[in-house]
Amino acid sequence: MDEAVIRLENVTKDYPMGEVIVHALRGIDLEIASGEFIVLLGPSGSGKTTTLNLMGGLDKPTSGRVIVQGEDITRYKDKDLTRYRRENVGFVFQFFNLIPTLTAWENVAFALALLDGNTRSLEKKAQELLEMVGLSDRADHFPSQLSGGEQQRIAIARSLANRPPLMLCDEPTGNLDVETGRSVLQVMRDLNRQERTTMVLVTHNTAIAPMADRVVWLHSGTIKEIATNSSPAPVSALEW
Repeated sequence: MDEAVIRLENVTKDYPMGEVIVHALRGIDLEIASGEFIVLLGPSGSGKTTTLNLMGGLDKPTSGRVIVQGEDITRYKDKDLTRYRRENVGFVFQFFNLIPTLTAWENVAFALALLDGNTRSLEKKAQELLEMVGLSDRADHFPSQLSGGEQQRIAIARSLANRPPLMLCDEPTGNLDVETGRSVLQVMRDLNRQERTTMVLVTHNTAIAPMADRVVWLHSGTIKEIATNSSPAPVSALEW
């Protein structure tokens, strides 16, 4: 395995719910290598999204450490976490969260503008990102004119605005039909293989597992099993 880009060390996460403490994570140890495609698999409440949020600096653990590219992000202040997310992480969620009054191109360009004030380079960069997800011909369409799969691919293009080394995807095919989901997964696989983007994908859908380099099974806040796919399956071979 290549050098670990992410390392979770005995990570716990507790949430107070009135007089009850919910133990979302109970001592997670996990290493993810640069360029890996990892699937976090498990039922609702198993700790998948909590784990993803800790990797992305959206939350902090109750105890333990989250090391990303040699940096302990659990010690970061809020401004440092903002910088970390801006420079290192692309997020893709189940809900596309596109701005409905902006075209596909404008949604991507808006994300670029937040990172770089150089408006002269926006047009070319936005078009390049749309080409990466196979939607350059839909640049002038509004979200309401796009299918669910196309909207998710636009969301992926937007998340690539900072060319992140790490992509964190939370149920990205959860609202899509099978064939549309395949197209989105293919984009992710291509990014992983061609750009060497480290990909961590959360899902409850066991059918996605064969495409991963490794599958991390979570249950009740613990890792129950880590399975390695010596020959990950192509997206076209996945059976829902």
